[in-house]
Amino acid sequence: MLSRSRIEEGDYVLILINRKRKWVIRVDRSKKFSSDKGILDLNTLIGAEYGSEVPLSTGIKAEIHRPLLIDFIERGFSRATQVIYPKDAGYMIYMSGVSSGSRVLEAGVGSGFLTATIANIVKPHGKVYAYEIRKEFIELALRNLKMLNLNEFVEIKQRDVKEGIDEKDLDAAFIDIPDPWEALNNLYQALKPSAPILFFFPTINQVEKLYEAIKEHKGFSDLRCVEILLREYRVTKGMTRPSTRMIGHTGYIVFARKRKISP
Repeated sequence: MLSRSRIEEGDYVLILINRKRKWVIRVDRSKKFSSDKGILDLNTLIGAEYGSEVPLSTGIKAEIHRPLLIDFIERGFSRATQVIYPKDAGYMIYMSGVSSGSRVLEAGVGSGFLTATIANIVKPHGKVYAYEIRKEFIELALRNLKMLNLNEFVEIKQRDVKEGIDEKDLDAAFIDIPDPWEALNNLYQALKPSAPILFFFPTINQVEKLYEAIKEHKGFSDLRCVEILLREYRVTKGMTRPSTRMIGHTGYIVFARKRKISP
């Protein structure tokens, strides 16, 4: 992320009017931003300080912020698939132990939301080696990654991990494919000893199949399965209460560690 305090042409900014009205847009002096609350001449943003207010054509004011990764994920990236939500991605990153310099495997790139999250952690000296079978998903993920200049930290290959994985001694793996039990041998060979692996599934039947396959494979241990639920609160003095809506079930996360297979 940029550290300077003033907006330049070509920057991405977050336009914030209220909780439901947020947009991530690229500043182009020749364009105007239009919403149901009014129009904003983007030329007026150049030179403005991040965090400042600007008036729309209707007189309503909007705040202009430097977008965070979560803003790009929620408001800036394009999507063509069901994505891994930040609440799940955050837990997966934490459990993986990855950090700057880590070499990481990802199977199932989709729209690249999790890819961007991992790349943002392992940069500038690490790398994400991603495998995706659909060309259109690869192209979409790369477009999203380029918005944050994260594409240089990601290498995407159009291949199924069931057919093989080129890399060895990887620090961690993130797996979001329908049938990873078919790729356990390849995943095992790609990871360094004791490396963590995280799986994401939409259904509990897939979790059960994975557990049975790992029990037979014997190459992974310390299994745990979790579901992350996120509930926000409406905070008002003397009237604070949970929001009536929450982000409930989005998927199941399975954690495991690579272990040495005893003869």
